[in-house]
Amino acid sequence: MNIKTAWLAVALLLPLSIAAQTAAVITMEKEPHHHLAFRNESVKVFKVEVSPGDSIVLHRHDKDTVAIAIGDQEVTVGIPGKPDVHQKNADAQVRLQRGGYVHSTHVDGKAPYHTVAVELMHPQTNLHNVCAAAIPDQPLDCPAPPENATANNTSQTLLESTETRVRLMRIASGENIILGGLQYSMLIVALDQADFAATSDKATDETLKPGDFLWIAGGGAARVFKNNGKNDVRFILFVFTSAAPVARLPMTPHKMHPPRTLSPQ
Repeated sequence: MNIKTAWLAVALLLPLSIAAQTAAVITMEKEPHHHLAFRNESVKVFKVEVSPGDSIVLHRHDKDTVAIAIGDQEVTVGIPGKPDVHQKNADAQVRLQRGGYVHSTHVDGKAPYHTVAVELMHPQTNLHNVCAAAIPDQPLDCPAPPENATANNTSQTLLESTETRVRLMRIASGENIILGGLQYSMLIVALDQADFAATSDKATDETLKPGDFLWIAGGGAARVFKNNGKNDVRFILFVFTSAAPVARLPMTPHKMHPPRTLSPQ
């Protein structure tokens, strides 16, 4: 075998070797700190909690995943073949982790690391930043005024694709909104503790803690959310524009004063 043929053989075998190494890395579902809390045809929702000084072991993302920081984070991210990256993730920061991404994460700060990772089960097309730098090295395309804003409530698109829209919502104290009741399925991830008032005498009040979530099936009844707390509450809202309904949540008659409606569009 001459030198040119030998180099060609090495070049052809290298991609196979790299692919084999990637396949050998555990999946996100098998990583010990990723706890699968919910799954259906549209999403897998993982709760990730890591103590200071501990690490998320090397793992891979087989599908596009949206990571939501619950509280401020200080971490070191390790990617095979690249220098470690020390970074701070702000509370409520949304990051897109593409399918095929392989990494480990060490918790550097004194506070526990808490993230909700939403794995998108359907392929995403035309994924792009809107009002958040969820995809590194990609420009923003954020409208100047807040979208669908009222005097008290706001809703702003952070990231979107043809199939999915990710929004940051803020509900003022004492305000209420309607979500659901449309053809689109939705996932709500709480960033703050939210005390929701019951919508009828037969229902009970509901409290969501930071990192808790709710699934609202497309085609099901709308749900009314009244912020009974003293402070504004924030959510990350996923709207699945092409997802098929997979579950139904009960809805009781609404007896509160007429709520404001925030459109998922």
